[in-house]
Amino acid sequence: MRHTLKNRKHRTRQNHHPYHKPILVGLIFANWCGHCQSLKPHWASMKKSLANHPTFKKFGAIIEIEDSDTKKEHKIANINATVKGEKLVANGYPTIFKKKGGAIEYYGGEREANALTSWATNNGQAGGYILRHGSRTRNVTKKTKNRK
Repeated sequence: MRHTLKNRKHRTRQNHHPYHKPILVGLIFANWCGHCQSLKPHWASMKKSLANHPTFKKFGAIIEIEDSDTKKEHKIANINATVKGEKLVANGYPTIFKKKGGAIEYYGGEREANALTSWATNNGQAGGYILRHGSRTRNVTKKTKNRK
């Protein structure tokens, strides 16, 4: 369809949806891990918040991978098959990550529901790490810049 003036007139805020890349938010954890146990209530609260978030409800998904899961490596390999560049690796527990636009970003902020939800929905503005060229690079926010 050609974009003529007539066609553009019928585009409204209600019927025009900007392109959103699918997002996957994930947790790799171990039941025996104390840090994972303390994260559980915050993770559950974040999941509940994301279920009600309009954009995430439409374009997002959540995955949880337990250390003793016999399909753990298969699940990670499936995620890595869709990643451009550095792959998902669980070097410790819990590993919180998101995949958006073919890139893996690890969460490095506070382990509280509000911070997790904000990070999951705002392109990593809550202290995530983005893997680039084999090294971790911290996202810098105003809050981080002023710290000494």
